[in-house]
Amino acid sequence: MSDKIWCQNPKCPNKQTRTQIRGIKGHKYYQSKMASEGYFGITCCQGCLYDWIRDNKDAFINVAGRIIKPVKLTPESSWKKNYKYNYNHETKGTRYTHYLENILLGEKISITEAQYDSLGYGGSDEATTLANSLRAKQSA
Repeated sequence: MSDKIWCQNPKCPNKQTRTQIRGIKGHKYYQSKMASEGYFGITCCQGCLYDWIRDNKDAFINVAGRIIKPVKLTPESSWKKNYKYNYNHETKGTRYTHYLENILLGEKISITEAQYDSLGYGGSDEATTLANSLRAKQSA
């Protein structure tokens, strides 16, 4: 079995590019390209990826579980990290103010840069956990 992963779009050879031509004179054919890591290791290019997703999206959703009701976040679990850039000619110190923000509750909680960095990119659950612990300390 080959270690190569081929483009999973069955329509890939229909692109008929020069790089897909294989075979010897008189017996030439177009062949799928190799899948690229840039396209999740599934397809060779963005066009093939979009075609493949469009053709298979219902199967993906049915396997993963179709969402039939809207997903809602309560105000208590709607914290996210944010920052503000502060420009000041006179002070050469900290230029960023980091904080947790909950727009639904209209609250902001100041945090350190290290806390901000530890939350990662998505961080909604982590931000909520940190906000709740900081709020508990403030009320104590």
